[in-house]
Amino acid sequence: MQQEQQQHEQLAGSDSGAGGSGGGEQRREADDDDMEPVFIGAEDGEVVADLDEEDDAPMSDSDEDDEEVLRSAGGALEDRDDSGDAVTPPQDDAVAVITVHTAPVYSCAWSPAAADTFATGGGDDVAHLHRLVSAGAAGVSVSSAALRGHTDTVSSMAFSHDGALLATGGLDGRALIWSAADGTAQRTLEGPGGGLEWLRWHPKGHVLLAGSEDFTAWMWNAGDGSLMQVFSGHSDSVLCGGFSPDGKVVATGSYDGSLRLWAPRTGECTTLFMGHPYHDGPVTCLDFHPSTPGLMLTGSEDNTARLVSGANGKVLGTLVAHTETLECVGLSGDFPFGASGGIDHRLVVWDLNTLQPRNTLPHDKAVSQLQWIPGTACLYSACIDGAVRLWDTRASTCQAVQHGHTKGVLDLAVSPDMKTVVTASDDHTARVFRMVP
Repeated sequence: MQQEQQQHEQLAGSDSGAGGSGGGEQRREADDDDMEPVFIGAEDGEVVADLDEEDDAPMSDSDEDDEEVLRSAGGALEDRDDSGDAVTPPQDDAVAVITVHTAPVYSCAWSPAAADTFATGGGDDVAHLHRLVSAGAAGVSVSSAALRGHTDTVSSMAFSHDGALLATGGLDGRALIWSAADGTAQRTLEGPGGGLEWLRWHPKGHVLLAGSEDFTAWMWNAGDGSLMQVFSGHSDSVLCGGFSPDGKVVATGSYDGSLRLWAPRTGECTTLFMGHPYHDGPVTCLDFHPSTPGLMLTGSEDNTARLVSGANGKVLGTLVAHTETLECVGLSGDFPFGASGGIDHRLVVWDLNTLQPRNTLPHDKAVSQLQWIPGTACLYSACIDGAVRLWDTRASTCQAVQHGHTKGVLDLAVSPDMKTVVTASDDHTARVFRMVP
């Protein structure tokens, strides 16, 4: 917890001036041979259908100290107020402003199945489910329903692939499952002995994965609330992670400087990236390539990104351009591009063929989030300067910038048509911006 607090104090400062594993573990190799993709056959089945549900790892009580709210699980926490020298926006471009929170808003998510439905979570220990309502010439209005149940900051959230369920993760160490249709509570998923850093749904079913401060990741069946797996092996907080696009691999990155790949059915660590030539610092963020099996990009407090192959366990390249911690990374599914955002006020777009920067897109403060737009070479970025931007990475031009927040943007989520974004901010509000007419 204290280490994570230091990480986000570093973010704030910039804006003002392995444990053992199973026998099947594979160490990454030091050479940079080309990755050989692994093709998944239909006979491999679907993870959600037959994941091992016999894991009987003991659950532990969540016992978080209120003083340790100051950490991040995909965004930021209270000490980003130190970087929140108040911002004076040139204008308020938001089509809707959500003011239901009484503390910084740390997380947001947009339903993949409903253009009018999104959610926010904050330091007031409450999540809210929102719906956009057309107000004709007046624009849009928002109806909000409070989702109460957490006893600490709502640090992360995500909608299931079909939009039916919303999961919220808290620094109280619990994940709560809600109906996205009406906001009714469905399940309480417990077990981790520390706050939840992030949540990810399985890409094809109602299986939820979460990383914790207690050095583990947990996987539950959200349908019946049963614990399916505990992934244990890291020696510090699990800061980032998720399922591979086919759902057959779990990846976790940790403050201990390692990236681990796991078999969801067995809980076995199959591949470990740690030590040279991998990162020399905590792994803060990761992303899977949408279509190339095993290809991943990770970012670190060592100021670099690493391109790795989970298919052959090799580090494919070291991407060097940043001068401070990386907060977010992403891989384009349509071009050989990657992107990384850092505390150094830079968003760097990488040519994955040469492993060199293609362009650097400047920001006024730290870049907190980024998201590629499928089918294009464009991406969104969120910034601690209070703005959200749309970039054309081929032309290196900013296509749109929207203002309104009076403190930093800590999280962003994009509507299903990729034209509208919701932002979560340190100024206690969320805002909806129409980025593309």
